[in-house]
Amino acid sequence: MRIARWWWIIGVTAVVAVVVATVLVVVLPQVIRPGCSFDRATFDQVVAKLPAPPTDSEAYDPVDAPSKIGSCRILGSYGVTGGYIFYGESPGFDDSGWGYFPAGPNGDLGNGAWEAPQFELIEGSWYTWTASW
Repeated sequence: MRIARWWWIIGVTAVVAVVVATVLVVVLPQVIRPGCSFDRATFDQVVAKLPAPPTDSEAYDPVDAPSKIGSCRILGSYGVTGGYIFYGESPGFDDSGWGYFPAGPNGDLGNGAWEAPQFELIEGSWYTWTASW
């Protein structure tokens, strides 16, 4: 009897661990957004100083932007088709940040370094994004 009870406890523990791991890997990154207060006016000032966004469909060109915009730490900035992306600090397995796209984000923006970006409108031409790797 004791052996059967131990196997039952081990089995339940394993199932709980798998459920928790699944939630952390699949659900949580969809909820996480960059952890700072987005200030549109400050981000707009940065974008106003950048060159025109690239038009090449494969563009992923580094741009010279500050490492901090308002209260947001910026880990990298890139010109992509029709706009710019700014990488923020991202807990978890996915990358996330902000995007500036005057005509809206193009559905074909992902590439090997920035895979399957998902956008959520903040306001105007500004979006938050997450991308899995």
